[in-house]
Amino acid sequence: MVEYENTLANAVALILLVLLVAYAILQWFLDRDKGRIATYLTLAERDLNNLLSGGLEHGGRKGKVAERREWIQSFLPPPPSPDSFGVITPSPYPIYGNFGSSEGFRNAAQELIQANEKDLGGKGTTMGKASITAFLLREIYEASIGAAQSKIFAETLNNGGTPPYIAPGIYELVGFAKFDPKTGFPPGAGVPGWLLKRVVRERNYPRDIQIIKTDAAGKRFRIEGMAVLRELTQQNL
Repeated sequence: MVEYENTLANAVALILLVLLVAYAILQWFLDRDKGRIATYLTLAERDLNNLLSGGLEHGGRKGKVAERREWIQSFLPPPPSPDSFGVITPSPYPIYGNFGSSEGFRNAAQELIQANEKDLGGKGTTMGKASITAFLLREIYEASIGAAQSKIFAETLNNGGTPPYIAPGIYELVGFAKFDPKTGFPPGAGVPGWLLKRVVRERNYPRDIQIIKTDAAGKRFRIEGMAVLRELTQQNL
């Protein structure tokens, strides 16, 4: 009887040990996958912040405009001034690029306008990338991988087969490597929704998304996280 009880106890202990080892192995793989998902989320947030920094920063573009204006003016000769006898003599400075004529001034102005329009076009492109990134991140934070994939497929169809901008991190989360512009995403593409939901909840995402805005009175204030995504998806920026 004692021998039977010892055998039973040893069997139970062995089973518990096997279960403990299996749990430890499973937890290791789970933590590894959670860490990978967290890395992707952080990468996507940083990419969005970078887009917002370039798309919303006006000082840099104003600086470029001023720099171009100064560059053009540096080629203009100083205006002629009368001497002590009231005689105006031609400027000894050379007139580069024909700036001394009306045609030269007109060409310079056109080049300046074109350069500034190009910057504004770049801003629009940047904010377009930020908007689609914000939309996809909002769906991802709600663990709606399928909704994010559907958005990408719809945008691709509406754009003649060209996919929208896919931020680093989002690329891996939705399984974009498996995306087909004609058929969309295959079943099983992207990270599991239940695991994504756990990572978002346990690590408190969104974590690093923020922008600085200015109210009507000129006072600057900060908004963060989901508030930023709402601003972008509602086209308030």
